[in-house]
Amino acid sequence: MNTPLFILAVTSAALISLLVVMLILMRISGKQQMEYQREQIRQLREHADEYMPPRLKALDDWKMEVYTAIKLAEKDRPKRRGEERDRYDLQTIDRILHCDRYEQFFGEADKRLDGFAGYMRKEFQISDRELMFVCLSLLNLSDEQIALVMGYSYASIPTTRKRIAKKLGITNSADWRSRLLALVNRE
Repeated sequence: MNTPLFILAVTSAALISLLVVMLILMRISGKQQMEYQREQIRQLREHADEYMPPRLKALDDWKMEVYTAIKLAEKDRPKRRGEERDRYDLQTIDRILHCDRYEQFFGEADKRLDGFAGYMRKEFQISDRELMFVCLSLLNLSDEQIALVMGYSYASIPTTRKRIAKKLGITNSADWRSRLLALVNRE
């Protein structure tokens, strides 16, 4: 009876060892695969930067700065429930938008996007709050982040987007982002 138990124990140990080795190899392979994909994305991004129009490149750079600021601001937000948690304070908003006041945000949009804020006001007669909504949408912020930054309720974001889309002549909600990018890249 000892012989079959010994054989079973050795076989089990060998199978477990083989399984552990396979898992380790799969993990190493997964890390190598991820590194390879990151390198490919970096190379594609560098290649795309060569052909990206300057305004869209400026928008992309601005978006990365704002995302970094938002991640820092989200760490600072209170962890408890309630209204205090659902809003950023004014200093945090200023840090996110890289400005001291909302008006300076439009100056930043004009500077980075070659007169975009002035163009939107003149061409479409949109209000400052609507223009800020458009700029934050261009920065690809989520609806929740836009609501937090602007002090809106989350439920009002789709209504605001529809109202602005009507002014801009956007009939399909799927065209929202592409139409905004076309307005940034206007010629």
